[in-house]
Amino acid sequence: MRLEIYQIVVPIVSAFFIWGLIGRFRRSKASLQEAVAGSLFWVAVAVFALFPDFFSRKLARLFGIKSNINAIIFFCLGLIFFFQYKLFFMIKKQQMALTELTRKIALEQSREKEAGQ
Repeated sequence: MRLEIYQIVVPIVSAFFIWGLIGRFRRSKASLQEAVAGSLFWVAVAVFALFPDFFSRKLARLFGIKSNINAIIFFCLGLIFFFQYKLFFMIKKQQMALTELTRKIALEQSREKEAGQ
């Protein structure tokens, strides 16, 4: 098996990202869930870079697509839509929490003003 340059570079870059995630977890800048999820993602990227044909053929068979490149494209598009969907609801939840916090602060300041007069 002849290794291409990306098959060497991508696992090295993935190892650096995993090392950074572990460091962030140790400094309490990331939760255990974030560290594990990020590490699993980068391990998957490294393994996919090492064995691209095996995984692309498996994806193509799984989705019933003849071309393994098209299978990867469709799979990645699906992941992008899934993550965009999750991010939308996370942002919506943050906006609602921010609105609630703003209301509480405004009411508290209003009460303090009335008490001071």
